[in-house]
Amino acid sequence: MNQARPYRGPYRQQVRHACIGSALALLSAAADASVTLYGRIDTDIEYQKGPDGSATQMVDNASRWGMRGSEDLGGGLRAAFGLEQGFAADSGVPTNPQFRNAFVGLQGGFGALALGRLDSATITGSPIYSQVTQNVDFAIHDAGATAIGTKVLNARNRVSNALGYMTPTFGGFSMRARVNLAGPDPATPNATSPVKTEDDFRQVDIGLNYAAGKFAAGLGYSRDAKTGGLAANDFRDKVQAVASYDFTVVNVYGLYGRDRYAGTATTRTDVPYWLVGFTVPYGAHSVTVNYMERAVQRDPQGRLKKVQAAYGYRLSKRTMPYVFFDREDPNSHKAGDTVTTAGIGIQHKF
Repeated sequence: MNQARPYRGPYRQQVRHACIGSALALLSAAADASVTLYGRIDTDIEYQKGPDGSATQMVDNASRWGMRGSEDLGGGLRAAFGLEQGFAADSGVPTNPQFRNAFVGLQGGFGALALGRLDSATITGSPIYSQVTQNVDFAIHDAGATAIGTKVLNARNRVSNALGYMTPTFGGFSMRARVNLAGPDPATPNATSPVKTEDDFRQVDIGLNYAAGKFAAGLGYSRDAKTGGLAANDFRDKVQAVASYDFTVVNVYGLYGRDRYAGTATTRTDVPYWLVGFTVPYGAHSVTVNYMERAVQRDPQGRLKKVQAAYGYRLSKRTMPYVFFDREDPNSHKAGDTVTTAGIGIQHKF
């Protein structure tokens, strides 16, 4: 008996060609889209001495993990998204809110546009905070005892229900802008009175930046408004200027700003702040020293003063053991409230 032979007519060939074409299309689509998993775990053991006594403790410093992705839409246009979750590596407890950012947006010749919960890690950056990080080196991390982003600079990094935009770069110049309808982030201490609803609050941030060779600089402006007007001691607006120059053997930088509040007879309306610092890189080694001051808004006679130094050694591009020292006087008008912290830790990025 003759064995049946498979049909190899024109229809079968068309089906085979269609299947191959579909597979190639799927492979092409997969090549046009990408998703990256990333994160940072940063934990130290530190000794801290302050007005309430002294303690040795393990401290997390803004550990996080996240996903970011993009898809090529053709014609130079790309879709982008990101989710970044914060957690405490020493205890496993998530941050509140859990997501540091959560956004969707578009990138193209027009620049970048993003919507959602935005911060400096999104495609549009953060107008004030990204301006700081472009010029200023942190003492290992902007978290824990060495944190300066919120406490000293009021850098307004993370906001919800926001629309952000970043221009392309023209001759070294670029601009970031952001509008937020949700009120300040819960971790930001500068918003002193509660927001009734999201519709009661408007926040605008703008940052103009320049970078060419070893020189970089920026000018920033921010403003808050509430329906019915600001309450006593609410943040009103900000102006900021920052610059840096990399001499190769040392990177030097300086920042000056002025925050304005709805002050009262016993509190400040204008709150100036400034920072100077330098970083010395040497192969895998780096040393950073910063000094800064900020007027205390609730005490017209007081000034916050903070000095910090840090040394890091890069075992690889991802892993860095470090040591740091930080001394902070929260209010020079009050005696005995200085806090001194020294720590040793490891930071790993993936």
